[in-house]
Amino acid sequence: MSVRILLLSALAFGGTALAAEPPPGDPLAALVKDPLHSVAPGCVIGVFDDGRPQAIAASGFADIAARRRLDADTVFYAASISKQFTVLAVAQLAQAGALSLDDEVRLHLPELPAWADGITVSMLFHHTSGVRDWITLMRMAGMDPAAPGAKQEALRLLALQQRTDFAPGTALAYSNGGYLLLAEIVERVSGKPFAGYAAERILAPLGMRDSYFLDGADPAGDNLAHGYAPVGDGFEIRDGYPRFGGSGGLMLSMNDLARYEYDIAHGHRVWTPAIRRIMLQPGALADGSPALYGADAMPYAGGLAVGPRKGRGFVQHTGSAEGFRHVYARLPDDGLSVAVLCNRADWVTQDKLDAVIEHLRPGLLTVPDARAVSGIYRSPELPARYVLQAEGDDLRLEIVADRSPAAGTRQLLRRAAEGGFGNASLTLLADPDGRGITVRAGRTSAIHFERVAE
Repeated sequence: MSVRILLLSALAFGGTALAAEPPPGDPLAALVKDPLHSVAPGCVIGVFDDGRPQAIAASGFADIAARRRLDADTVFYAASISKQFTVLAVAQLAQAGALSLDDEVRLHLPELPAWADGITVSMLFHHTSGVRDWITLMRMAGMDPAAPGAKQEALRLLALQQRTDFAPGTALAYSNGGYLLLAEIVERVSGKPFAGYAAERILAPLGMRDSYFLDGADPAGDNLAHGYAPVGDGFEIRDGYPRFGGSGGLMLSMNDLARYEYDIAHGHRVWTPAIRRIMLQPGALADGSPALYGADAMPYAGGLAVGPRKGRGFVQHTGSAEGFRHVYARLPDDGLSVAVLCNRADWVTQDKLDAVIEHLRPGLLTVPDARAVSGIYRSPELPARYVLQAEGDDLRLEIVADRSPAAGTRQLLRRAAEGGFGNASLTLLADPDGRGITVRAGRTSAIHFERVAE
């Protein structure tokens, strides 16, 4: 790879990552440069080839008032990118025999109400527990999730609930509440504060010297990024994020993320083969169907979405909190990883990531052509044919019931930027090999159809 942006050098386990200023006209930095404001927040991009840092590009300011620019050592609030670190902590304890992923959560948190019966640790991993989202509950109660003491209030609110949102194991619903409980389990089993455990067992062994989990106090340091939101012709600070770990809470720099990425590919001090299996194991519902997450309908594993996206295999997670938007993705089959950390609320980092990949490897990501998806499909789970016909970039779906073929229904599925087709009630994703489709509708997460002869 010949791209030269903020090159990292001397990076190995425990080594030092050094960043130089980007050259004029840096093409990667241009992808995250604000076209309207000369002084604005922005993003840091990290590019990794087979786990080794190839380039880092930065554009924008970490602190607009102080005119301090973003760089590879800027520390961001990582938001939900933190979740994979929470799972790492639990996975380590499981490998040590201190707990089992099949343990019911009340074994470790006996004070939870009866709604927790039947919920396992792995269900918390995969968002299939039905545990309600603590951030949503706090806002519904008129409380600030970023206020002092919010962790105790969040746990109290969870304990006040009389039921889960659905029977455990029967659906997937993204829940920060489940990940708050995972952090509590780490504390009970290890006998250490979650932030202390993560520092000792994950961050320090990887040399992630600038990164840490918040533990009730405001973040500290000279290289913090403020989060920003556009207001009028400028930007206002938005730093209202929770000050504790579990569902979020990690403070992270791109240089430290490079050390983490290196361990996944080569170091294996934390990402051991056994840990990798836990982290990348996709979740499943009680009926055996995959636990699918997000617009791309990717299986959800250990704090990571894993599976096909735009024709390639992805392992990724996004992060969002007030003035921060992030995405960190690995494409294992292509030996490529890209992270985009942004301190502004108005940019879609998934689009930025796709633009970086297109710049680096043109044509690598593909979106199925409507004509290629056209055809007839059947599923053993439904007594009906799905007939798809291209209408420009979109698809016309006709559902023909076996018992009453004359009474079929027709609807238009618009092509989506994520690579699928859909409308307000139904989403359709084509298999990468073109042999089938996966359909989601309402509370039904995934029914797979195979292409059949016309």
